[in-house]
Amino acid sequence: MSALRNSFWWDRADRAPHLEAVIFSLDAVLADPRADERPLAEAVWDLHCSGIRVAVVTGGHWQSVQRPVRDLLGDGAVEVLITGDEVNRPKPDPEVYRQALWQLGVRAADAIAVEDTAPGLRAAVGAGLTTVVVTTTRTAGNDFAGAAAVLPGYRHLSETRCRGLVLGAQRLSA
Repeated sequence: MSALRNSFWWDRADRAPHLEAVIFSLDAVLADPRADERPLAEAVWDLHCSGIRVAVVTGGHWQSVQRPVRDLLGDGAVEVLITGDEVNRPKPDPEVYRQALWQLGVRAADAIAVEDTAPGLRAAVGAGLTTVVVTTTRTAGNDFAGAAAVLPGYRHLSETRCRGLVLGAQRLSA
């Protein structure tokens, strides 16, 4: 007797789209002393507590950004911090994002970037990442064509929204 079915829906579970990591760029936040940082910290901890790995990329130098990132986000949520010291080419080159993906051990299809500048958006998209732009008072009017979403602040960024964006991007590329 031959089998009527070759596979079941659960056989494809290993190929199902899923979100493993979110890579934040904090260049604009670190440069703006008036930025409301609480929603950013809440979004990062929401993702971390949901089992999603978090990385931070910035064009700044390690000694000038390591302490502010730690003060802003606390200890334990950020697994990887890539600074301008660790790459040969700055944004809009995608090297900083590729380095973060490599250190996380995650494919671009299973991660998203959260950017705050147009050159950063180009870098993230160039690395193959679905990208969300969170605008600041300085970037609110800029053109962010190519972004999967443009949000007016970090309070609109959640684990559910990030999962939905990666799922939508993977459906479009399939």
